[in-house]
Amino acid sequence: MKALAEAEPAFMTCSSQEQSQCLLGAVLKLTPDAIIGADMDGRITLFNPAAERIFGRSSASVQGEPVEILIPERLRAGHHEAQQRFAKEGGDARVMGLRRVKGLHADGQEIDLEGRIHHVKLPQGEWSIVSLHDVTARLQAETQLQYSRVKLAELTRKLMAQERVLVKRLAQVLHDQLGQTLAAIRMCHETIIARQTVKAPAEIQRLDERLSTLIGQAILQVRQVLVDLRPPLLEEQGLSVALDNELRNRAQAVPQIDITIHVPPSLEAIRWPAEIEHAAFMVVREAVENALRHAAADSIAVNLTGGALLLHLTISDNGVGLPEGAGSSLGHLGILGMQERAQAVGASVTCTRMPEGGTRVTFHWQCLS
Repeated sequence: MKALAEAEPAFMTCSSQEQSQCLLGAVLKLTPDAIIGADMDGRITLFNPAAERIFGRSSASVQGEPVEILIPERLRAGHHEAQQRFAKEGGDARVMGLRRVKGLHADGQEIDLEGRIHHVKLPQGEWSIVSLHDVTARLQAETQLQYSRVKLAELTRKLMAQERVLVKRLAQVLHDQLGQTLAAIRMCHETIIARQTVKAPAEIQRLDERLSTLIGQAILQVRQVLVDLRPPLLEEQGLSVALDNELRNRAQAVPQIDITIHVPPSLEAIRWPAEIEHAAFMVVREAVENALRHAAADSIAVNLTGGALLLHLTISDNGVGLPEGAGSSLGHLGILGMQERAQAVGASVTCTRMPEGGTRVTFHWQCLS
């Protein structure tokens, strides 16, 4: 606006043609994109202030110079011939390359640009006009973001691998040590009771019964923890069998809810990579648990499809559905946890609210190598 304000007094006293030229000059000053004009010999005739800023060169220093001075040396070969071909084609405007081209700053640094090239025919001659937008900072940010995502995925994979090792070790300790210790305590307690020759007082009998109950509860709790840590049958017989066993147990615990699983016969014997099966199993377990706790559903259905190099799972319920915005990973740690677990093995998880009501969680993995 400052440029227009400064030009206004002179603008009002100019002829119509001069006014158009004054307006064009103001527009060239205001636009944030580089506007560069070149004649048919490929020499620069127009270089607006934005071009000066983006390329680090003054307009006076580039007037009459070949446009190749603005292009990295490794890309200069054939540029003039390509410009001539474009002019002969008579095109009005076209996208240059894939909307991205490389430029050369005065300090020798390459810059990333997006732009269009226009061929203009006037009585005074023909020109090529290029409009360019500097996207260097944006591409650097995108590259850094992609790098961060790759590093995060690598870290997540390492953490997941360490988790599996730790869980396996913990399960072994619970089974081989704590489980055996509790079993020995039960045997000792039962032996003590069996060897009593005199009937114990009522208070002692109540304590014996209480101790027996606590020992039994501890053993059941250890068994349940082992089931949670190492899904039964997953390592030995695979995902299909393990999911069927898991959902049958869940259905027995909540008989009022219809929990079903459908696996095509052709997939029952297929084994996917261990880390894929483990991630898929844990996602299904989390999704079913969420439906049982929060959905107020009376039906939960798990469907498994795919092939040797493809695994697709859907977990659907007919409950209240996700609240608005819950499909996003932000703010929902359960969904975020499922997504991170899937991404760590090259899979994906999506959570959607179905139009007819209820929620659908999808796990998808495909071998790309």
